[in-house]
Amino acid sequence: MKIKSLLYIALIMFAGLFLYTCKYNTDIANPGDYVKIYMPQATDAPAKRTFVMADTLQTIIYGAAYGGTDYPGNDIEVSFKVDNSLVQDFNTKNGTDYAVMPQGSYELQTTSATIKKGELKTAPLKIKIKTAGSLEAFKQYLLPVSIEQVSGNLPVNENLRTSYFLVEAQRDGISLKVMSYGKGSGYNDMNALAASINTVNPDLLLVREIDKGTTRNGNTDQPAILSKLIGMPYYAFANGLDYQGGKYGCVVYSKFPIVDSAAYQLPTTPAEKGPLAIITVQVNDTHKLVFAGTHLNANATYRSTQTPALLNIMSAYTDIPVILAGNFNDKPVTGDTYVQMATQFSFPCTTCPANYPASAPATNSDYIMFKPSASFRVLDYTVAGSSVSTHLPVIVQLQMFY
Repeated sequence: MKIKSLLYIALIMFAGLFLYTCKYNTDIANPGDYVKIYMPQATDAPAKRTFVMADTLQTIIYGAAYGGTDYPGNDIEVSFKVDNSLVQDFNTKNGTDYAVMPQGSYELQTTSATIKKGELKTAPLKIKIKTAGSLEAFKQYLLPVSIEQVSGNLPVNENLRTSYFLVEAQRDGISLKVMSYGKGSGYNDMNALAASINTVNPDLLLVREIDKGTTRNGNTDQPAILSKLIGMPYYAFANGLDYQGGKYGCVVYSKFPIVDSAAYQLPTTPAEKGPLAIITVQVNDTHKLVFAGTHLNANATYRSTQTPALLNIMSAYTDIPVILAGNFNDKPVTGDTYVQMATQFSFPCTTCPANYPASAPATNSDYIMFKPSASFRVLDYTVAGSSVSTHLPVIVQLQMFY
């Protein structure tokens, strides 16, 4: 037993000696060669900072960091500067057109900081940004902040010397999801239609080709039924045709209370006119929005009389933002109808996704536009993946600014 113990101890000692002699040497020669100071926000793309226009100053955070094989053995002083001469170089290199921040629109609260012994970065530093009265809304400015000097002759990583901040000021506003849906003439399954709409959950909705009290829909009030199914209690109907003892037209829905509404029939020779429903809604305590929906005739000759009438009616709405949805039965944005509409409205896209036919979309029918352009920013414009009709619904996500 004693001999076995001695052999076991000897084996452990041999293994330890073997591991020691085979130890990998991790010591790095000249570790100081790897030390560099850099700005963590100095990435390939500018660091975007978006602010809401306000009288109060707003803040950008920046700083410097230490890169090396160990922690710094001494305090490192780093100074910074704004170098606006770099804006033009950046634009030329990247094919951009960013503006220089105006004088007085920014201030570095301090131009130097310390990377303390045993630490890897400075405390956060602040740039104060003045938006109201200094920056133009929605204009993009480039603010280059560079490392100017470093104590102890420590090198700077030149690729990470400068942080570019892309600054944009926006007016206060609200995000809106708008949907335009042609349910198909004679389609009566309001539950299926509601289920399709509820997957999108729009704030504003146009439904075309809807019946109210017709024989073919069982003398029911489809706009009222749909209102309950989609949870949009505020709506207005516009009649385009007296049909089977009832009415056939379009309806606009809103999640916001309606403070005013109007309904029109755009002139055409056939019995079916172009319905136009217009509502003014209260989006918050102080701001309103006009939402309108229509359906123009598929015949270009009839449509040519409807379009001027539509523009004439909508020209009266000039004091508050307007969103207009509908089936304009023309090719965006080069068709004659859109050329005329462009004299008053802005379009969310020039090559919008097709929505007809639903099985293999190749052309456009539904479309959504707005005015004035300065009151809106397009966040997204899509078509739904399915529909209860031959037309896919069109959906636009807008930011409306006050």
